[in-house]
Amino acid sequence: MKKLILMLAAASLAASPIFAQHGAKTMPWERKANAAQKGEAPLSDKLKSLWADPVLQEKIALGIENNRKGDFYLTFIDQKKRPVKVDNLKVEMLRHDFLFGAQIFLLGGFKAEEENRLYEKHFLELFNFATVPFYWKAYEQKDGVYQFAKDVSAQGVEHLYRRPSQDAIVEFCNKNGLKMKGHTLAWYINKFGLPEWTPREGKLIEKYMCRYIDKIAERYNGDINIWDVANESSDTQDHYKTPNYFPTDHVFKAFKEAERAFSYNNEFIMNYTTPVWMRVARYHEYATDYLLTSDILARGGKLDIIGLQLHYFKKADREALMAGESWTPDELFDVLDTFSRLNKPIHITEISFPCMAEGKVGEEKQAFLFENFYKLWFSHPKVEAITYWHFVDGTAGSEDVFNSGIIRRDFSKKPAYDVLDRLINKEWRTDLSFDKSADEFHFRCFYGTYKVSFERNGKKYEQTVVLNKNVRKHAYITVE
Repeated sequence: MKKLILMLAAASLAASPIFAQHGAKTMPWERKANAAQKGEAPLSDKLKSLWADPVLQEKIALGIENNRKGDFYLTFIDQKKRPVKVDNLKVEMLRHDFLFGAQIFLLGGFKAEEENRLYEKHFLELFNFATVPFYWKAYEQKDGVYQFAKDVSAQGVEHLYRRPSQDAIVEFCNKNGLKMKGHTLAWYINKFGLPEWTPREGKLIEKYMCRYIDKIAERYNGDINIWDVANESSDTQDHYKTPNYFPTDHVFKAFKEAERAFSYNNEFIMNYTTPVWMRVARYHEYATDYLLTSDILARGGKLDIIGLQLHYFKKADREALMAGESWTPDELFDVLDTFSRLNKPIHITEISFPCMAEGKVGEEKQAFLFENFYKLWFSHPKVEAITYWHFVDGTAGSEDVFNSGIIRRDFSKKPAYDVLDRLINKEWRTDLSFDKSADEFHFRCFYGTYKVSFERNGKKYEQTVVLNKNVRKHAYITVE
């Protein structure tokens, strides 16, 4: 009863004209784009000023220092646990604990093998995390026939564009040490989430949806352990202008089926669309997205991670962003802090930063967004992953708005790529060397997996250690 009252109160408050008169912004999707304006809005002085604020920059820097780094001690001992001195110690980062990723829908998807190799090379240069497609409509094109394998020709179907074999992706990611996330198990949008052959009746769709989740778990449990379970569920059917044939309460049912089918160490995400940022900035704990998350958790759903998308596909959104009116630093922090009350990790699950102009001007605008948004997200204690969406320009069909990739179609690198490379591989990386001979070393480093190499009595040693907030600060390495 309390929950019902809370939800009714939230709905009433959101609709209240009094609430609208007292400081509530017009939401970006409620504004009409300026039809008289030709081209895209410039990067405004207001937006530059917001991000250049020294108080904000200090907050971000301190957040990164306090939330992404830790102090560690390495003590070297012999087999009798006696301290021993070592020489020429080097501590080199192998990979971040934080997940920097992108969707990998175009693995093997280019006609020219040279382009496929470049795609793989550039992906691996930046990322340690890959989002794997599991759109139901694309991977069960016939009733009970699943397109997971590399070769599906015997099934009388073929892999669709940007819907490659998951077997091939898993093989590539395991070979290259990439952590994976499956996307998505339940999405009510007919265009992507519902096969043509399914009856348009809720109870039957529930049956087949659960069967599809079970088949995925049978094949990939153990290889992939992070899943977008429910996708974009807080948006209304009016938003997508499509009927919803999924069963009543399909979100909760999908979470319960995933919990039943997968091992318990799998982590399940509720993935929200771009409007979540402005809804939560406006209504906080009374926003639809917050209430839905709270409801699933209150009923015992295994919702482990909160996922937030950010695609600037609408011109009104881009204008509000460039003007410094919406998605301001304060609003971004406010949304992250609000969801943090639920004490769940947050993943930034899908991002598209369009260039918003031709040539150098547009690419510099895009790079500005990468620089500032990534730093803010990386600084927040609850954010554990950031996933960019479209990697290569000109490859995403209708979603490739204003060239939102970070690689041009000829595979040359855009300034946005250079920003990520500098942040991930240089500024947010720790590599240390010590020229002293000692049995204990103290240092501060970014959380991650490290190669520790050293010498003792002229013999060289190497060992891999994990240094993050989940392990003891004092690590002991045994030397023969």
